[in-house]
Formats: sequence, structure tokens, C-alpha cells
Amino acid sequence: MNDYIYHYTSIETLALILKNKKIRFNSLKNVDDINETQFSDENDVNLSSHTLISCWTNNEEENLAFWNMYTPNMKGVRIKISKNMFQEYSFNTEYVSNIQNSLITNSLVPKNECFNSNYWIVPFSKNFLEVIYTDQEDLLKPQILKIENENFTVKIGEIGKYKSKIWEFQKEVRFTLFILPTSDTNGNKIHPLNDFQKIMFNKIPCPIENYFIDIKNEAFKNMEVTLGPKCTFSEEIIVEALLEKYNPTAKISKNKFQGLIR
Repeated sequence: MNDYIYHYTSIETLALILKNKKIRFNSLKNVDDINETQFSDENDVNLSSHTLISCWTNNEEENLAFWNMYTPNMKGVRIKISKNMFQEYSFNTEYVSNIQNSLITNSLVPKNECFNSNYWIVPFSKNFLEVIYTDQEDLLKPQILKIENENFTVKIGEIGKYKSKIWEFQKEVRFTLFILPTSDTNGNKIHPLNDFQKIMFNKIPCPIENYFIDIKNEAFKNMEVTLGPKCTFSEEIIVEALLEKYNPTAKISKNKFQGLIR
């Protein structure tokens, strides 16, 4: 697999990424494919709002569809960066609100940020995935909740994993976070793991819609930025100025479609 991943965005968003050295994770409920927020569970169980993602592609070839869909009038940029851009943390869950002590590895979020008074970021060892493209209805609208006798299983790993084949051109990869609230809609305190069924069946919303994670220094310094095919000379100057101020070691390149599109 390619060691680098790519993100098409606006110059304004690039400016925020450069200034803050952070990547924003957004709610799955805001993605372009509405099927990703649909599930086949009874009682309309839906955890898409509790799943935050950062979407990228591993397609190193410039894609006109991406430029058209994700940059304003093809005047944005494409960011190239290492897929290992985030620091990973290992810790045990001892002394965390009556959780059984276990070792967590490869968490994108440090322990002190995973567990707070407003929400828990449930730490998983696998937080990076390649989207699988399929036309199987049971995969596109998976059953997340499974109850057999007294056994209660939630297939969190199935959320955000599949997309319809019409999106196959994206060759999408994504980072994921799963968020659980620590209070219900009336403000009563709950234990996210012990009260998981309550969160689902009472449709207790996720208390946050985005989350920011720091980019590692080495990945940040080795960033490459490609200008959009319709970028003007003045917009090129803006991007160059941003890089000079916030990331002078980053590379900038012209677009291979520049001058070929009206």
C-alpha cells in the first residue's frame, strides 16, 4: 500500500491545517454518501453521529473528479502526507471509571483525552481503514446491534467500512474515532460502556461533531501541496506565503491539468 495519502480541499482549509498543525475529524453523518448513515437495525439504532472520520485517498494520480467535488471551482489544493501522520499512544485503562484493566495500543488519542467528563473517545487499536466498495445491501446497511439470549454485541467496526461501487473511483482511506457521551439528554451521568444500550435505544446524541488531532512534526515537514488546475497566480502566491510562514520545508507543485481546462 502507498505510504502516502492525499486530501483535496480549499486554500482556506489548508491555511487552518498549516497554522494549527492539526487534522479535523468530522461526523460520519456529514459525508457525501447518505447510505453510510443507514443501518438495518430495529428501533432505528444509528451510531453514525458517534463516529468521527477523516477522509483521504491513496490514489496518487490526480483526479479531476476530486478537484471538481472537493475544491471550490478547482481552485483548491491537494495535500500529500504520510499515512503515519499521527502519533500513536499505548496505555492501560487501570483507574478509569471501573473499566476492566486492559492494554490499549495504537490509540490516536492519549489517555488523558480519551476519558473526560463530557464524553469518552473509545480507544481502538485499529483506527485506519481502506473503504471496501460493494453493492451488497447487507454490507451497505449493516446490522450493528446483535442480541442473542443475554449476549449483547455491537459491531462498531462495520460503521463507515463500506460504500457503494459508484464511489469506487475515490479509493478512499479514512481514520476513525468512536465517541460515547457521559451524560444523557437530561444531564444525568451515565457510564458509556455500562449504559451502551441506553445510549443506542434512547438515541442519546454525540456531544461533539468534530475533533482535532495533531500532525507529527516529521510528517508535517514532509508535506507536499499541489495547486488546483484553475488556481490563479494570486492564489499561488497565497499558498506560497502560507507555506513559507508555517511550513517552509513543504514542497509545492503546479497541477498537471493547468491550462487544459476552461
